[in-house]
Amino acid sequence: MKVKRIVSIFAVLLLCTCLITPISTDAAARVRVRTVKGVTSSYNGRMSYCYVNGQKRKLTKYPIFKKAGAYMGPVGAILKNSKLKVKATAKGDKLTLTYGPNTVIVREDSRTAVTNGQKSTMGAPVVHGTYTATGKRRWIVPLNSVCTRLGINYKLSNGKIYISGTTQSSSNNTTGGTTTTKPSTTSSKEKIKIVIDAGHGGSDSGASGNGMAEKNLTLAIVLAAKRSFDNDSRFQVSYTRTADTYPSLSQRANLANNRDADMFLCVHINSASASARGTETLWSKGRNSATKKNGLTSKELATAMQKAAVAATGFKNRGLVDRPNLYVLRHTKMPACLIEYGFISNKTEAARMKANKSVYGKALYNAVVNLMKKEGRY
Repeated sequence: MKVKRIVSIFAVLLLCTCLITPISTDAAARVRVRTVKGVTSSYNGRMSYCYVNGQKRKLTKYPIFKKAGAYMGPVGAILKNSKLKVKATAKGDKLTLTYGPNTVIVREDSRTAVTNGQKSTMGAPVVHGTYTATGKRRWIVPLNSVCTRLGINYKLSNGKIYISGTTQSSSNNTTGGTTTTKPSTTSSKEKIKIVIDAGHGGSDSGASGNGMAEKNLTLAIVLAAKRSFDNDSRFQVSYTRTADTYPSLSQRANLANNRDADMFLCVHINSASASARGTETLWSKGRNSATKKNGLTSKELATAMQKAAVAATGFKNRGLVDRPNLYVLRHTKMPACLIEYGFISNKTEAARMKANKSVYGKALYNAVVNLMKKEGRY
């Protein structure tokens, strides 16, 4: 009887422990890494494999994970020991990667990359640390950023990563040399494709007030953005108009769809009463999932553009507005949003918008760059 009582008490205690102990449902989906400085961090976005030159690379012991919006992967398993055979040399906190004519130097805990002597900023800082689940120390880099700089093709599609390039093996090359792709910053298929729409135009002046027409303000902002995009080889930008013309709404949406754009940005100016004020960005909540592309959603795009526009204008933050019936938001097939910078009907805001068109255009460009860095695509 005494033994039975002890067993019963133990069973009750075990049941209570189970009831009060939280069960982690996503622990297996997270990746824990301890840096050489002894700091342990936990990351989501776990991937246990990727594809390199068509070959599935299993990464069970050292999986890919997401850091600062960028997918991070171990250099050895993905780039060095795969068919790509990227040369990797580590010394102290510095890692040097060589692929054909391209050399990229990165450092642990840094976003800075030096590619063929030129500095640039990657989507996330490099991690040099130990996967705590297996005790394996690895150099872990933002894959898209590093592949782009080495001249290796990187693609994220349907939640899977595909990496491809020329096999670096001199033994298979009768000339004794190697061939390689050029850095993808110069390749159109690897560029970030954007369509930017200056609202209204031609016979459609849009809103008017305080001696100004919306069509002129929107065009000026877009042309200011164009000056920055024209000097950045990472982007392939198409414009619905660059003069006082009127493309139809279907032509604007079709341009974005036909170009298979990564995002669609529409520039507008608001109007209401003389006291109305503030900046807002319109998007379609109902199409957020349908328009998701390369991991980016319309809401994420709208949020980034709204934050940048508010910072540039200094106007009241009116937030995001769900406008599912707007033609260009309903018919585009990629992340899309429409920025309303301020109210042309408000004398103060109208004057400030007239004086700061170039500032808004530059801010739009910077917002896209920062968003693409966060996504690991820049």
